[in-house]
Amino acid sequence: MIFSSIDIFCNCIDNFGDAGVVYRFAKEFNVKHPQCRIRVFIDSKETLQTIVKEIDPNQLIQEHESITYISTLALREELNNDLGVADIMVEAFACHIPEPLLELAYDKSKLIINLEYLSAENWVDDYHLKESLLGRGSVRKFFFMPGFRKTTGGLILNSRLKSMLADNNFDRFKVLNALLSPFCNFHNVVDLQEDELIGTVFTYKRGFDSLLVDLAALNHETTLLIFGEKSKESISASLNRLLGDQYCESGKKQYPQEYRYKNIKLIYMPFIDQHSYDTLLCCTDFNIVRGEDSLARAVLSGKPFIWNAYIQDEKYQQVKVKALLETMRPFYKDITDFTDYSDLMIKFNDAASESTDQTTTERYHLFLKNLKKHEHAAGEMSYFIHLNCDLINNFTNFLNKFQN
Repeated sequence: MIFSSIDIFCNCIDNFGDAGVVYRFAKEFNVKHPQCRIRVFIDSKETLQTIVKEIDPNQLIQEHESITYISTLALREELNNDLGVADIMVEAFACHIPEPLLELAYDKSKLIINLEYLSAENWVDDYHLKESLLGRGSVRKFFFMPGFRKTTGGLILNSRLKSMLADNNFDRFKVLNALLSPFCNFHNVVDLQEDELIGTVFTYKRGFDSLLVDLAALNHETTLLIFGEKSKESISASLNRLLGDQYCESGKKQYPQEYRYKNIKLIYMPFIDQHSYDTLLCCTDFNIVRGEDSLARAVLSGKPFIWNAYIQDEKYQQVKVKALLETMRPFYKDITDFTDYSDLMIKFNDAASESTDQTTTERYHLFLKNLKKHEHAAGEMSYFIHLNCDLINNFTNFLNKFQN
């Protein structure tokens, strides 16, 4: 089987995560296979535009960086036959391929692949590369499961960032200032002080009172880069509780570009492109992230992180968090450090609902005290993933099995 085209389908359910993963997959697949025609069918080009400014939601069909983006919501039935189908059809996260295109795919496509959500749970290994019998047509369908082990599909690496980090001239503070100076009021955002901490925050709605209290108890400066409306609302609500009338009420919705709480400088960030975000995570001392794509970026950065898993019924997010922790445990040399980290992650994710008034019992002082030890473990995990779990390579190897 020789393939020369791939269609990727995406329904945006989890805000930016679905669109972000699909855009990342298409871009990295194009790097690996520049001769292959790549099309992305997506139901919310508005969401994609938040991540990729060049995308125009008003265009039905648009080419950007050698990839064609098609709005499925605006597809007219008569266009389906003209568009046709690709050799490889990818259902991102079990989304539905539009019925007219699926009908064509049964006999004209070669493979349908369900690219699933990222998970550290053990069941992923059993489903990875398993065939789903369709019962009609000549096309075959398989599950492809991203994950953190050799027995899964792996993670999507940022090939451009990988090359940058391999350069011995990579200067963390220079990169930080270049990334952040357009959004701040002064040239050098980050001072070259060894004891200054830099962290990012990108979460669902939750309380951050204890984080701010524990950071304020440190004896050195901290800069927090706050991303996303939900994180900004959450930090603002916590500041309002901690400061009361001292905190500017307008900060709740019209966030100041910068705000200082004791020794903590808060910078409210706009969305930045994926490469810049990936690079930023590699330059910080710690990252607090949400969802699945940002989790993957945090793992690959090799920096200590705290994961805000999506809240589910009966706190099922705890199952996902514990599975991730089990995957991380072998990279820790000291069981005490791992136990402290595990306790923080579990308590951080112990909420039954999403709210800026959310109260959980986690404390951050041990995590902050032992950042270097956590960075060593995170670095070991990142090295393992880069060496063994490159999703695009694994995907390509799977396709090659069907090429003769």
